[in-house]
Amino acid sequence: MNVLLIEDDKKLVQILEKGLKEEGFILDSIDSIYLANEYLQIKKYDVIILDKILPDGDGSSLCLKMRENDNNTPLLMLSACNTSDDIVDGLNKGADDYLTKPFRFVELVARIRALSKRSNNLKSHILKVYDITLNIMSREVKKGEETIYLRNNEFNLLLLLMKRKNHVVPKTEIIDYIWNMENFIDPNLLNVTIYNLRKKIENPKDKKVIQTIRGIGYKIVE
Repeated sequence: MNVLLIEDDKKLVQILEKGLKEEGFILDSIDSIYLANEYLQIKKYDVIILDKILPDGDGSSLCLKMRENDNNTPLLMLSACNTSDDIVDGLNKGADDYLTKPFRFVELVARIRALSKRSNNLKSHILKVYDITLNIMSREVKKGEETIYLRNNEFNLLLLLMKRKNHVVPKTEIIDYIWNMENFIDPNLLNVTIYNLRKKIENPKDKKVIQTIRGIGYKIVE
């Protein structure tokens, strides 16, 4: 697991570097908002540990900027500021968790792992092909930054094809998945649904997202 530690207390950094590496984490440690911005542009992390008070500014402002730039890396904020207002402010600025100093190392490790696990669970609900993302939980579909509004049957069709990307999905399986074979009446309904879905997610100038495998079914290839 790749962790970015943003902390200017040198003694604390030494302790955390030693302990986290012994726990199997891959760690980068820096001591300023300026360096954090540099690192975040060139590398992705699984979890960020951010001190609230840094030499060149408030860590909360960095957290807020990250969220505004759609960087949703799980973030644990550290601070000696332990009032309810401080904690609420950190969480409202986008921190996923807040740990007050002094803290026990075992608790820090547990929180890091919990954040990573929670993030992985959320990622498992997101499917992506080309510039199309599908959120299984919220049933939201986006093409780039644009939200695409799909009918229920169109969403279920796209979901099935994205789950099985790079594999041909037979027409009979699609029909059974969306309509149930016993209730399926109109043989043209699948063709119409495919046509409408293509209109919404494909650009005529680009390569087709949904490929027709004549006589068999459809597939999405990436």
